Amino acid sequence: MVMPTDFHEDFFQQGLAKAKSGDRYGAIQAFSLAIDVNPQWAEAYYQRGLILFDLGDRQGAIADYSQAIMLAPDVIDVYVARSMTRIAIADILGAQTDIAQALEINPKSAIAHQLLGLTYKQQQQWEKAIATYKQAAHLFLELRDEDNCRRCIESYKSLETMLPPSVANILADIQPKIDQGEHTQALIALNWVLQIEPQNIKALCLRGLVLGKLGDTQLAIQDLNQATFLEPQNIEVRLGRGRIRLEIGDARGAIADFNELIREYPSIVDVYSDRAKAYTKLKDYRAAIEDFSRSLSLNHNNPQLYCDRADARYDFGDLKGAIEDYQQAANIWFTRSLMERYRYALARISLWQSELEKQTKEAKSQQVIANATVNLMQMPSLELQQRLLLLVGGNMAIAQRLIDIAKQEHPNMPEIWYWQKVIFDLESDRNDQ
Repeated sequence: MVMPTDFHEDFFQQGLAKAKSGDRYGAIQAFSLAIDVNPQWAEAYYQRGLILFDLGDRQGAIADYSQAIMLAPDVIDVYVARSMTRIAIADILGAQTDIAQALEINPKSAIAHQLLGLTYKQQQQWEKAIATYKQAAHLFLELRDEDNCRRCIESYKSLETMLPPSVANILADIQPKIDQGEHTQALIALNWVLQIEPQNIKALCLRGLVLGKLGDTQLAIQDLNQATFLEPQNIEVRLGRGRIRLEIGDARGAIADFNELIREYPSIVDVYSDRAKAYTKLKDYRAAIEDFSRSLSLNHNNPQLYCDRADARYDFGDLKGAIEDYQQAANIWFTRSLMERYRYALARISLWQSELEKQTKEAKSQQVIANATVNLMQMPSLELQQRLLLLVGGNMAIAQRLIDIAKQEHPNMPEIWYWQKVIFDLESDRNDQ
């Protein structure tokens, strides 16, 4: 505030000095003299108002603050002081009006936010009081005013214990119950939430899941349908219904939901991967692999998708392809320094590599046995061998040479055919002679 520069300022300075020394009545007398000399001196009214407040004269203080505001309407300290006085006489609405004026002058006034929090507290508007005290604490912290910052923190923390649990907090507590298998307790809480907010989408989806786990599939689907009806364009809700259907064992219903989403939104990665999981439940591994591949075509840097496709390939019997997918996942995790996931992938690769080598070895052994069996089946009988040896005078070398000639002239015929051919030709020659 601007103060006069003539000698009458002495009265004002005397007032400040007496107030500082504790001579409040002397201070009031000095400020009153200054006002008598200069009735337009806003600062004198403000300072006298402060002393009157300390002496318990609330109405006198308000009168002086009001006069100061009329003379200097842009001074924030006077609004703050008058709001404090109005709080003291329980004029909460009047105090909030003053605080609003103070915040219009300086929106970052920490003391104004602190006082506003106090008015909300007295009106039992707990959530508003907590939010305002938090803002005040932040502003005091910026000013490095640790004492007032701590007071604001203590104020809002004490109020937080008085708040009833919010719907958001209840819903946050429900998910752990579902994860721990406490489905009945979760259902009770969800019923309570839906009594308060019958159109709470998240609560409807969660209750659908819980009802499904409790075996009431019909009611579960009703909740999921209701959520979809309330927000038909909400992709997350529709995707969630498909996922919940899958979780409660309705894989075909889930696939129907995912098919509809894919027709409308063919570029959403999650829809393909979720449908792939549904196909896996139905043991349609070929379709699952195709959907995981579509997801990877849209997001080729997702290591979990490679793992999911690897598991489907393993179940399909494509062990080599499964190993290749886990190797891709391992490479991505390594580049992202996610070493725990990287080591997990390597362990899976090692396990499946051993299994592949075992299968390969068994397959080779079976092939050897099969080839031997085929060879034995193709060898001529002992009777046929004796007939040929008799025709060539018992000379096995001649018999083998005749068979080799027949093989050159008629390739790719069964072994026994060549023996029969040579015998037939030899016997025909003898008959012609």
